[in-house]
Amino acid sequence: MEYDIELIEFMDQVDFCLSLRFKEKWRHKYSSHFIRVFQEKVLKSLDTQKPVKKSSLYTTYTKKYKYSPEVVFDFFKSIEIGLYYPIIYDDSKFLNIRAKYREDTQ
Repeated sequence: MEYDIELIEFMDQVDFCLSLRFKEKWRHKYSSHFIRVFQEKVLKSLDTQKPVKKSSLYTTYTKKYKYSPEVVFDFFKSIEIGLYYPIIYDDSKFLNIRAKYREDTQ
């Protein structure tokens, strides 16, 4: 029974992150394009049934679209990206990126 509730809450969270409400909530702080990239990654993950590594998402934002690491880490914190596990998960590369970022900002 408890797992059913957790699954429903998780699916509601995923549904919200793919919605126009999510885009409207965050586009003023991060831009519509930034949010669209995130939504496309989540949607692709669901379509292919493969989870997204945080390092891949981070690299997409910082290398492909030239967003600053500060903006990306702020976004991850703002949306509480941990709530999207197992669709989006920490990998060792991301843990190294985050550790280096923390060292550089202290």
